[in-house]
Amino acid sequence: MLNYFTNSKLGYYQVADKKYYNKIQALIEATNTNQFPVWDFNRDVFDKFNWENEPELTIKELYRIRAKQIRDRYDYVRLEYSGGGDSMTTVYSFLNNDIFLDEVVLRYPKNGSKNCSDDPFNYKSENTLSELKYAAGPGIAWIRNKSPNTKITIHDYTDDILSSTHDENWIYQTQEYFEPTWVFKHKVDAVNDHKKLLDQGKNVCVLWGIDKPKVCIKDKKWYLYFLDKQSNIVTEYEHQYTNVTNEYFYWSPDLPELLCKQAHIIKNWFNLPSNKYLQHLVRWPNHSFTQRTTFENIIKPLIYEDYDPATFQVSKPTSNFYNEMDHWFFTNFKDTTAFRVWRAGLDHVIQSIDSKYFNKEFDLPTGLIGFLSPFYYLGPADFADTGINNLDRF
Repeated sequence: MLNYFTNSKLGYYQVADKKYYNKIQALIEATNTNQFPVWDFNRDVFDKFNWENEPELTIKELYRIRAKQIRDRYDYVRLEYSGGGDSMTTVYSFLNNDIFLDEVVLRYPKNGSKNCSDDPFNYKSENTLSELKYAAGPGIAWIRNKSPNTKITIHDYTDDILSSTHDENWIYQTQEYFEPTWVFKHKVDAVNDHKKLLDQGKNVCVLWGIDKPKVCIKDKKWYLYFLDKQSNIVTEYEHQYTNVTNEYFYWSPDLPELLCKQAHIIKNWFNLPSNKYLQHLVRWPNHSFTQRTTFENIIKPLIYEDYDPATFQVSKPTSNFYNEMDHWFFTNFKDTTAFRVWRAGLDHVIQSIDSKYFNKEFDLPTGLIGFLSPFYYLGPADFADTGINNLDRF
């Protein structure tokens, strides 16, 4: 198994007296010892922060402070970019405040995209590659015009997939996202220019637009919480470089005021008399995929003021194991060694981890269960029970 860097800001798991920075390793240990894991996401900071008090600063000013905070800390800042609201607002937070952003990186399997893209009227997850043309493309054009010295990198990882000699142990290079291409997309030195920069000893930040705040109404009270599935997009496994650090732009203990402000903006909107009958979208628990998607579409223009909410975006995938966004891979690479190795990795996970740690459909594992942070109190809720809340009973 791989070793992992101890970047506590990305979260970690405690299994009895052992600490793990990779979910799969933690769940294998939990399976072997019959000890249920506990996920710790910056509790040393977040448990002490007063989430009930809304910061007076505007959200755009807090974004500026966060961008400056990162810029001052690193020699080189490289953003993992998709063109969605999270990453594009991160771009705005730098460039609209005259804070230089060194590079944006778009990961796109161009040579594997045959018959799987370029439909602006298909919003299913299977059409995710169309986001390059209709979301990321216009964003990149804006960046080039606004900041000509910001480097634009489009990383086509298709050839890396076909030429790789990896085996089923690829699963230890992820922890939540079991896309067959995941281990090729986000390696810190996947691009030659990235390798050269790291070899020069530059202090490099790999920046991620993680994530919109998760809020809910529970027992007629508003809460903010964190879910490990979002945080686990990054896996800091062993490599030769010690001069590269992953940072989350939003979910950071370095500026909890930003998260707090976002959460209160959302709370205040849903508390308005005209909007409180939509509170079923944030009730706890809520297992409705459709309602969670609707909630995200509502909050984007609230917390991402500069982002155009009409920007093309496909639906979120419903499975981590059989991700609809990998339709292009299942279509064009199903007879390759890469496909067989991907399947072998999934089988290894399923065989090594107790069944209780999987989400399932028709009794088949489709992904790992999520782990929650504590619920952080934001204030009282005048909860409007519209009856929609009871639909899940039927």
